Amino acid sequence: MKVDAIILAGGDGEVIDPACRFKGLVPVAGRPLVEWVVDAFAKATMINEVAVVMPTAEGLGPWVDEAGKLVVSDRSFMDNVLAGADAFRIDRPVIIATGDIPLVTPQAVDSFVAAGLATGADFVYPIIPRPEMERQFPGSDRTYFRLKSGTYTGGNAMLANPVLLPAMRDLGQRLFDQRKNAAGMLRIAGLGFVVKFALGRLQPEDLSDKIEQLLGGTGAALTIQEASLAVDVDKPSDLTLVERVLYERGTARA
Repeated sequence: MKVDAIILAGGDGEVIDPACRFKGLVPVAGRPLVEWVVDAFAKATMINEVAVVMPTAEGLGPWVDEAGKLVVSDRSFMDNVLAGADAFRIDRPVIIATGDIPLVTPQAVDSFVAAGLATGADFVYPIIPRPEMERQFPGSDRTYFRLKSGTYTGGNAMLANPVLLPAMRDLGQRLFDQRKNAAGMLRIAGLGFVVKFALGRLQPEDLSDKIEQLLGGTGAALTIQEASLAVDVDKPSDLTLVERVLYERGTARA
């Protein structure tokens, strides 16, 4: 089975490049930031079609043709997700990814999608072990959380059943708003979850159970090795790492 892809490419680009209004269009190694992501998803064998959600349709460049679908939406995170989902049939899973992970590869996309589909869950969230993250991308600045089985970071993607997305609009927005705030995320999760987290007793299975409880469908927190799904560009210093890797790969433009 193939899935459709929603790439969210909005956000404030001026925090990274004062000359660039939209984050997805920030120049990275000779290409717009979102183009790197679109290229990887378009080449992945597990992806049926790609829709990019952007605040504008003006001045985007030829990479849009590779995307297949362009959805113009400049609202909240979840409203943008739902706008992207509306571009597809509802009987096929979707992978929702941010447009600021330029190091992602087609192989990483395929691996996560295949493993996510194999779980049979409605919502699958990838977690990457810290040692693997640091081995593949030393110097990457990530937020980590500790489970009983180790320390992890979250990927910038989720595999989802699109039928269930409208019902999780409000909660999904709250989770997105608190994504950089560990205390805020834990408050949403509830006291019992917080206590187990504080004591270092949480397992990946506990995360899966919490996803199910919060989102109203079956859930899975999936441990993967594809660290490129977690290297995002949020600030100017992130460009140093990603551009170095892209030039080392030989894919950057002069």
